[in-house]
Amino acid sequence: MSDILITILLGLAMLVGLAGIILPVLPDVILIWGAALLYGLLIGWGRYGPWLFAGITVLGLVGLLADAWVSGLGARKGGASFWSSIGGLVTGIIGLFVGGPLGLIVGMLLGIFLIEYWIHQDADRAMRAMFGMGVGYGASFIVKIFLGLAMIAIWIAWIISL
Repeated sequence: MSDILITILLGLAMLVGLAGIILPVLPDVILIWGAALLYGLLIGWGRYGPWLFAGITVLGLVGLLADAWVSGLGARKGGASFWSSIGGLVTGIIGLFVGGPLGLIVGMLLGIFLIEYWIHQDADRAMRAMFGMGVGYGASFIVKIFLGLAMIAIWIAWIISL
């Protein structure tokens, strides 16, 4: 397979990864990172490739952490306790295995609400905490879009540098 065809296919894979940020049924920053890794392995690293790939890796790790960290921050701003934030993350992970990416979101929101309600016996307070988690998740979505675009921009710089 020619280098140009490989580059085009990996670029398309990165666009699918970018779409995965919007549609949670597709892989997201992991796919962008994996395509960049394959580019280095199949096409070559060049002089700046290892450094650029390191930048892509750092942005990808930040993207992976953005869901949990920014969502949790939103929950805490909404009044959620530490334990309901942790519980929301745990139920989100369970939801991910049960219902896929949509289960992650539903699990986090439901977990925050149920634990916060159990602790305080106040549905309004639990609803505010759940809403905070939702706003935080929306903010993490925006962060991940920018990170995904930055990862692709670094990859394009890598292509140009070869």
